[in-house]
Amino acid sequence: MITNSQSPKLTLFLAALLAAPLFSTGCQEKSNADALSQEPMKKAVVADDGKTIRFPSGSAGLEQIHTTVAREGTVLVSVIGPARVVATISPAIAQNGNLILFESPDITTLYSQYRQSRSNADLSSKNLARVKEMFDNQGATSRDLNQAETDAANARSAMSEMEGRLRALGFNPAELESVKTQTAWLISDVPESELNEVQKGEDVDIYFSSFPGQKMIGKAVAIGDIVDPTTRTVKVRVTLKNPGGRLLPGMFARVDYGDPRSGVIVLPYTAIVTVDAEDYAFIETADGEFTRRKVTISNANAQNALVLSGITDGEKVVTSGAMLLKGLSFGY
Repeated sequence: MITNSQSPKLTLFLAALLAAPLFSTGCQEKSNADALSQEPMKKAVVADDGKTIRFPSGSAGLEQIHTTVAREGTVLVSVIGPARVVATISPAIAQNGNLILFESPDITTLYSQYRQSRSNADLSSKNLARVKEMFDNQGATSRDLNQAETDAANARSAMSEMEGRLRALGFNPAELESVKTQTAWLISDVPESELNEVQKGEDVDIYFSSFPGQKMIGKAVAIGDIVDPTTRTVKVRVTLKNPGGRLLPGMFARVDYGDPRSGVIVLPYTAIVTVDAEDYAFIETADGEFTRRKVTISNANAQNALVLSGITDGEKVVTSGAMLLKGLSFGY
């Protein structure tokens, strides 16, 4: 029988008994935490001005890094250039020759000015020949001859100016006169860095926004003479058959200049890091040791880069974890 005087002592005894395991567990957890805090961190060692990174065995950073052996092979290099139909050529109904429809009224006006200037140049040239003959036969004065020569020179200069403006837009006036009917002309903008993949006369694949799912075959017939200083692109003219006239001036398209390339190294873009407009990759030179390497690349396709220099066949390249190495190598 428990009396009222014994009840407080019993309560204190039970409270102490229940608290003992909790106190013991808390002490154990604190002891484990202290042990972990005393274990040295396995940090990477960065040397050679950030070019070399070494991870000690068991480092957590190594778990984030995966490599792939670079191998030379064959790949379809895809160079895509946005394009638009700038002109269509159809047979003229009311007169002999071709009917050329341009995408822009300004180009139409420019082409008309070119044709007028060419006619003026031809006329002034014939007039100069006539005046020279008259001068030789004393039928014209030296003043008449000088005036005819000046007129001919001015006419040729005006024609050259119009021709230069047309060429800057991707048009060759002489070809406009001789191009086959039922043809569409496209102007495609190709990045300067990828122009080496474009060959004059090659067949190209064309995909129109107006005809989804359809591939058309055209030909790259001319490569521009200048690089746009703002976009750093070069204009490439592509011709395409246009039976029925379904391709209209102003339509947008994509031109694929892709060609198979053999004996090349291709890496995923996850292997490439860029700092201050320079491209780098990391090579595993030993277990847990990585070396930064400057590389030159070009676009292979949307997922992969074509390695032009910096990596050789058989080297182990970091394809996952390159961003971690970038931060350690460059200090951020």
